[in-house]
Parts: sequence; structure tokens; C-alpha cells
Amino acid sequence: MTPLDGKQLRQFDAAGGDELSRVGLPDYMDPLHAVESPTGTFIVGHRNTQLKEWQVSEVSTEGQVLRQFSGSSLRLPAHIAVDRQRNIFVADFAHGLILLLDAQLVLRRVIVDERQLNYKKPRRICYLEQSGQLLVGLDDRGGVAVFHMLPR
Repeated sequence: MTPLDGKQLRQFDAAGGDELSRVGLPDYMDPLHAVESPTGTFIVGHRNTQLKEWQVSEVSTEGQVLRQFSGSSLRLPAHIAVDRQRNIFVADFAHGLILLLDAQLVLRRVIVDERQLNYKKPRRICYLEQSGQLLVGLDDRGGVAVFHMLPR
């Protein structure tokens, strides 16, 4: 969980909702969304307030930034999903795209573009690995778009 009032991640138990840990983030991070990776690190979509740019970062359980992705191809990483192979799906709200990053946070490709979303903006994403479906929650009551991802 990325609370609005702090520079930390809070991890909760799925079964009982008990807090498991807190991970402090660097002062320059203004987080939007974070998910735990299969290796136990966290993938965080955030604004870098020092550089004044949007980034996706991998953060250790101690709050150390391990790697980052940024650049003109990223404008507002509203939501993130990760699969077991550590592929990272990023909903870029401002560009209206879904990006695919690899485990090293290298951009592989745009997997869904604004045309495929009928020019609606992606707010949330969920990757259902067993079925290979990517669910994309859209802005302004746009509903949910479903994409079938082919395994690579």
C-alpha cells in the first residue's frame, strides 16, 4: 500500500489484513502505486520530485533503490502489475498506454496503445497469469478492457 501521507510502503497480510512491514522510501519519491515482485522487492510507480519526472523503481525491503526506469516514454505510471517471470506491466495514464518492462526495468514494448483503449485512459491493471488476460480499468466510467496476452 502506498499511503498518501508518507514516504513509505506498507505491506499487509492478505488473509487477515495484519500489517507485515513498512518500507521507507527516499525523500524524493512521491509514490502512486506499488506491488511486490516475485523476488520480494517492490516495484513502485512514482514522481521523482528532484528530477521532476515520473519513474518506475525497484526498491528493496530496506528501501534501497535497486534500479529505475524513466524517460519520455513514461508520463504517469498510475498502476503496475507483475507476473511470475518478473515482467512488469505499467498503466501510463497520461500517454494512454500499457508498457511492458522486463525484470531489469528495460522497456520491451508498448503492449496496448491508446487506439486499442478507444482513447480512454488506463487507471488500473490486473494481469491474470493463468488465463493470460490483462484487465485494464478505464477512466470516466469507461469500464474494463480485456486483452489476451500471448505467452513469450
